[in-house]
Amino acid sequence: MHQTVMIASRFKGPPTSGNGGYVCGLLASLIDGPAEASLKAPPPLDIDLSLKKAEGGSALMQGDTVLGVAKPATLALEVPALPTPLVLGGNPVDAPGRPKKFEPFETCFVCGHDRNHPDGLCIHAKMVEGVPGMVAAKWQLHESFADADGNVSDLMLWAALDCPGYFACAAGEAALLGRLTADITGKLKAEGEATVIGWDLGSSGRKRRCGTAVFDTDGNMVAKAEGLWIVVDPERVKAEG
Repeated sequence: MHQTVMIASRFKGPPTSGNGGYVCGLLASLIDGPAEASLKAPPPLDIDLSLKKAEGGSALMQGDTVLGVAKPATLALEVPALPTPLVLGGNPVDAPGRPKKFEPFETCFVCGHDRNHPDGLCIHAKMVEGVPGMVAAKWQLHESFADADGNVSDLMLWAALDCPGYFACAAGEAALLGRLTADITGKLKAEGEATVIGWDLGSSGRKRRCGTAVFDTDGNMVAKAEGLWIVVDPERVKAEG
């Protein structure tokens, strides 16, 4: 199976490449059930790419260059309870002890503060008061995020599971998403408000691990993910931007 896809500039993460969660969702679209998607190179915007079945999973290609791969996965991730009441605090980048060397991309489809809803998801993670290592955001849903059944599409859920993880485990650092393993466990009507949380799962060397989850308005979890972020030279991030 082979199809031509294009990552429109709307779905950027860095200014010249696709949002990691969105691209991982594209890769996962050829896999039934939970999937592990790994990014190999920055996916360019507004050009034809090849999405195909490959070795029991999927691959996103630009000519002979592999941009990302995905495979079926099992996600054994313990998700913390959604805090009740949920009290949001300050910007995780400003938290004590953070390096504050890098500000996230302002035009990112998921978390960019220069994006307008619903053109962007506008998921702006804040620290959760009383729960160290956790961030959360309210997510205003919209019919443009929906699939044919009126539920938030899997692709939009994969995107939503991306950036809050960065703010939980790597805020203030120049880090890029390397891998996202996600399991969509329920349906989310594309209306009203959802909540997205992220929490720190630890670090080793340049690796940062996190969990993320999406909850509906009644507090029911509809998706969860484990992310791996890689801290890189800030100049590399600038070059990719």
